Amino acid sequence: MVNIANISRRAFTLIELLAAITIMSIISVTLMPVIGSATEWYIVSRQVRSSTERAGFAFDRITRVVLQAPIGANDSGVGILTAGVDSVEFIDGTGVRLLGTTLEMLVPGQSPVPLCFEVSSFTIEYLADDGLASTAHAPALTHRFVFTIMTENIEHSVLVHPRVWIGQVGSCVFSGSYRGGNHAGVR
Repeated sequence: MVNIANISRRAFTLIELLAAITIMSIISVTLMPVIGSATEWYIVSRQVRSSTERAGFAFDRITRVVLQAPIGANDSGVGILTAGVDSVEFIDGTGVRLLGTTLEMLVPGQSPVPLCFEVSSFTIEYLADDGLASTAHAPALTHRFVFTIMTENIEHSVLVHPRVWIGQVGSCVFSGSYRGGNHAGVR
């Protein structure tokens, strides 16, 4: 048989139960801001990662288009048909532009291909071979393009050198042979 006196000694009293609930409430109230802050930082980091991935994809495609830009008239410079602050089109029909909040890649004979959505701003800088002087007045002389995309209040930029300057007069890319002495580790 079970002794009733032993059962009452093993059970919680009402006061002990209320004390435990009060302590747990204090602990949970103390931890809620920490949990809320961690959740907020997770959401922000996820947005940054998503924005960076979208911009990275767009920059990859833009870089390919600019690297393959055609040579301009008289076999010199970059073959640019139209150049603006938020668009560039090459003489072969390729290029990029911002239309509303969508960054698009121009493909000859096809509809534009969306590269990135929810773009708040897109700018193109046209720079000379020194990397400082603007060539916006004469875009065919551009040696460096700086593309800047702003998505979700995060600014992403990339610098691209078109390949058309390789081997052309005025190129900052060395194309020739080296005739020098021995260097450390070279025999």
